Amino acid sequence: MQKEIKYWYLRNYDLFANLSKEQIHDLCAISRFVRMKKSQTIHFANDESKRLYFLINGKIKISEVDGLGNEMIKDIILTGDLFGEIPITSMLPSQEFAEILSSEVILCTFTMEEFEKLMEKHPSLALSFSKKMGEKLRKLEHRYANLVFKDVKARLKSFLVDWAHKEGKPAEDGLVIKNYLTHNEIASLISSSRQTVTTLINELKEEGTILYSRSLITIPNISALAA
Repeated sequence: MQKEIKYWYLRNYDLFANLSKEQIHDLCAISRFVRMKKSQTIHFANDESKRLYFLINGKIKISEVDGLGNEMIKDIILTGDLFGEIPITSMLPSQEFAEILSSEVILCTFTMEEFEKLMEKHPSLALSFSKKMGEKLRKLEHRYANLVFKDVKARLKSFLVDWAHKEGKPAEDGLVIKNYLTHNEIASLISSSRQTVTTLINELKEEGTILYSRSLITIPNISALAA
């Protein structure tokens, strides 16, 4: 990829938006850009060294498979977010993998060692990165609190509210989300079963709280869903 295109991608990436031209060029020098297609995967355990991945565009799900072969979806990564063997998640060897959900994604990747050296050189980059890690940690804390204190229906409603805030588009009927998750994937994200999620989605439809199809989810009143 040409240096000018690398520079443009990094300059417009939220985490790097306040960096100087010199700092962006330093990032360009050590960055590697990867273009991947739907259903392709990245297995973190296969990386020779710990790597950070910055999602330039597209959607990715982070999953892990247990000893029985069951997939557990741990997160959905959207444009502007990062993932990989980052400090708050790499206490133990990771069996996580990333799967591309959208038709195509562009990733910018660094080894953790390279990125740490760059943060030592540019403290403002370290500050931006620590703020991003703080946001991810708060997201994890919120998810764990939901698991402890909310029943499955409340977790489903909270998940739909968060999804609508992130990706919902205003329309005449309310907020509309492009539905790219199966019932099984939603169930994994809220620690439930597919059957339970299907039953609860039907309940929400009957209550008029959501309009649901394979391709779209419409939320007429986000406040009512959040209540």
